[in-house]
Amino acid sequence: MTSSRAVAPAPRDGPSSGRDRPGRRWPVTVAAALAAAACADTADDRPARWAYVHAAIVAPACATAGCHSTLAATAGLDLSSATGAYTFLPGRICGEPVGPGSPPRSYVEPGSPERSQLVYQLRGAGRALMPPDVPLPEVEIQLVERWIEEGAPCD
Repeated sequence: MTSSRAVAPAPRDGPSSGRDRPGRRWPVTVAAALAAAACADTADDRPARWAYVHAAIVAPACATAGCHSTLAATAGLDLSSATGAYTFLPGRICGEPVGPGSPPRSYVEPGSPERSQLVYQLRGAGRALMPPDVPLPEVEIQLVERWIEEGAPCD
């Protein structure tokens, strides 16, 4: 014997189910965007310390296999170690005092990002842009500038 009772169709996932309506997802999307923005690094909330600048910016962006690594050392420059990179960039050994009237340094002029060749190369201003394949984000360049402005200490 057959029943005359109608059976309701099973719920479906899809546009007509109400589960994928844009009006219901926007609060979640906005909350996720606000949380991501709150967690985003800015140049001011990261330390302008050489150990951090080298580990977070110089090593991953410059000391890659095809550029200034131990293997490649483009232009004879190996930036893979924090000590070696520091000695080259400011042109002094870590801990060496910088006094008034000191001669201009190599790529970094402590206290003067505007006179530092490193900043010109990171921005591609009048020199070859470094790194050449993917330029550094502005926030990274600002952190390097702040480190230089604070005297380019070696920690």
